[in-house]
Amino acid sequence: MAGIFGVVSEENCIEDAFYGTFYLQHRAQEYCGMALDNSKTLENITHKGLIKQQFTKDIRNNLSAYSAIGVVSSDRQPVSGLSRAGGMLLGFDGNLINYQQLKDKLLKEGVSFDGYHNPEKVTDTIIVSKIISSELNFEEGVERLVNDIQGDFSIISLSRQSVYAARGWGRKPLILGKKDGTYAVSSESNSFVNTNFKIVRDVEPGEIILLDKEGFHTLKKINLTPVKYGTFEWIYTAHPASVIDGRSAVSVRKKIGMALAKRYPVEADLVSPVPNSGRWHAIGYSEESKTPYQEVFVRYDYSDRSFTPQEKEDRVEEGDRKLIVLEEIVNGKKIVLVDDSIVRGTQTENQIKKLREKKVKEIHGRIACPPLMAACRYGKTTRTDDECIARRMSVDEIRKTRGLTTLGYATVEDLEEAIGFPREKLCLECWGF
Repeated sequence: MAGIFGVVSEENCIEDAFYGTFYLQHRAQEYCGMALDNSKTLENITHKGLIKQQFTKDIRNNLSAYSAIGVVSSDRQPVSGLSRAGGMLLGFDGNLINYQQLKDKLLKEGVSFDGYHNPEKVTDTIIVSKIISSELNFEEGVERLVNDIQGDFSIISLSRQSVYAARGWGRKPLILGKKDGTYAVSSESNSFVNTNFKIVRDVEPGEIILLDKEGFHTLKKINLTPVKYGTFEWIYTAHPASVIDGRSAVSVRKKIGMALAKRYPVEADLVSPVPNSGRWHAIGYSEESKTPYQEVFVRYDYSDRSFTPQEKEDRVEEGDRKLIVLEEIVNGKKIVLVDDSIVRGTQTENQIKKLREKKVKEIHGRIACPPLMAACRYGKTTRTDDECIARRMSVDEIRKTRGLTTLGYATVEDLEEAIGFPREKLCLECWGF
């Protein structure tokens, strides 16, 4: 996963580039970077860690640019390239299913990869950069990319005095915003709220956009079929304040929670989310069921998202330590516990164990998506199908082994109704559809 942001302005846009990227930090935490065009040269600055820690106010005061891109990611980005069209700095949110095939093909064509501690470890972003920079211009490079890859993407690229953006088949969001004399593109509209940008529209699947000081220009529209929107963006990935393809993440999550309340009614004392991912689903459940909303966990503010770390041990440790039970609230209570998903089941087991230790009377699990049956081919956090507990156990077996009183999952029909797209336009592969 990655969050990508690009901006072009008549004035110094460093603060817009920084804060636009900062508001995407929930998408990835391992690396951050900013690429700048200061009218004299293109400059690329990357770091390991969070963007607010690495690009402090003092550092930003010594930077200037009239066009820039920023990235938060699980690999080091942006990456630099040089093509016949000139220098290019690129940010990539996506996944290459046929990574090995693409790398082998590029090597056979004489492309070299250098500058790595491990010369055999080349990131998806580098592969994408090599493919795009091998063509005459950005739009022809994207055309080659969509013909060569299996996977999906959103891309931004910085060149002299302009930013390019392209979106693949729809699983990775990309949206345009503007304010006086400044034009931006972002993974999510959450970047625009506190930076005073107004949403213009989403980049359409297959669309290639140029941003310059005059505004937005569609360079090409590639006919990509079938379009598949990233369903999990609305369920979990996107920030609650974001609007993805015209659908508010908060609104969708509340509707899913309401659907769960209708589908699996139960008498309970309170409804609680697994914070923060289940919060808005739980609010919807509470409103529909008229059951009081009360959070039974406090999420420690200095913990990270447990879904984003690349290594399993890091995910388990983060998930186990980030939630603190409010003992005085849960003792003797019947609780509806709402979460976005159950993947491996490890965190669910740990959460329920903590609650049982505090003498909770009943725990009714409600999950905002169908049982996950496969690893997402368009992301890398869940690496193999076998990691999905629903492949090995029935719903009732999951309920029993996790220590739940009852367990209910949202259906594809619930997702269709909540999001407002028919299933033909939603990516449902990880649920076996």
